Amino acid sequence: MSFAKLIGNERNKRILQRMLTNGRVSGTLIFAGPDGVGKRQFALTLAKATNCQKAPGNSFATDSCDDCAVCRRIDEGVYGDVTTIQPDGQYIKIAQTRELAEEVYYRPREGRQRFFIIDEADRLRDEAANSLLKTLEEPPPTSTLILLTSRPNSLLQTIRSRSQRISFAPLPIAEMETFLTENYPRPAADTALLARVSEGRIGQATAFDLSVYRQERRTLIELLELMARGQDRFRLLKAAEYIGKKERDEFEKELDLLISILRDVFLLSGGSSHDQIINVDVADRLQQLAAKIGLQRVMSWSEKISEVRKNLRVNINRQVAMEAALLGLVEGS
Repeated sequence: MSFAKLIGNERNKRILQRMLTNGRVSGTLIFAGPDGVGKRQFALTLAKATNCQKAPGNSFATDSCDDCAVCRRIDEGVYGDVTTIQPDGQYIKIAQTRELAEEVYYRPREGRQRFFIIDEADRLRDEAANSLLKTLEEPPPTSTLILLTSRPNSLLQTIRSRSQRISFAPLPIAEMETFLTENYPRPAADTALLARVSEGRIGQATAFDLSVYRQERRTLIELLELMARGQDRFRLLKAAEYIGKKERDEFEKELDLLISILRDVFLLSGGSSHDQIINVDVADRLQQLAAKIGLQRVMSWSEKISEVRKNLRVNINRQVAMEAALLGLVEGS
């Protein structure tokens, strides 16, 4: 996808295209921002524009044509001068960065500029990150390193100080809805929900399964309705067992979704309009729930579930934690 077709982060487009106009792309760039906001696509588009066959002479194009053999091969991930480094398991390891440090000094095999894109760069082990420092201090003019990260402050300070940081932000909801409507047409209610659930992140939206989301959301709304009605200990314990037996990643997602629903209920309890919440397609049901729970209780419930979410860092027993939280909230109401 060319810069002309990418939406959002217009300032970043101007920065990168100014580099191309000046004929000098920075040796090391950090693309920082939430997952799914387009960092990887911007990196690939920069690589395409730099090596595009339709650029005049040996100069860089200011945008990719998306049509020449080079642009197509970069999109397909088979171009010899664009390399992506990803975590090997949980981390990016020193063997990977040592290989990169050797490769980076070779001249381009096919094009004008080599690109090394380090995905999830915050997963660099310290020894792996340190092995890159010499490369970052003296980057060869024909190679560019781009570090993609959603947690830039997790990178070593010595890396941050040697790199140019470009920050990426999600799309505003209205722009996201327009983009989805034009490129991924679906019922208007689905588009409105998807734009909000994905929080303006195109990469998240295009991979999101709304049917699974709605199924899980229905279960959690029913749980909140059960809690609002009173102390049915048996059903609450069954709900805690259902959530608590999920694997850690899925358990975290359940808590995040529950917190998101409670946020909507909180906003509605405070008088916010339906278009200010995430789950707009069930706004009427959440409005009824808000009336039953009340502002003070929903605040208490949100704090308690957020506390369970935070305590995952100390490897708690998930089922026991959910049982204690749900029963405690209802009994304390």
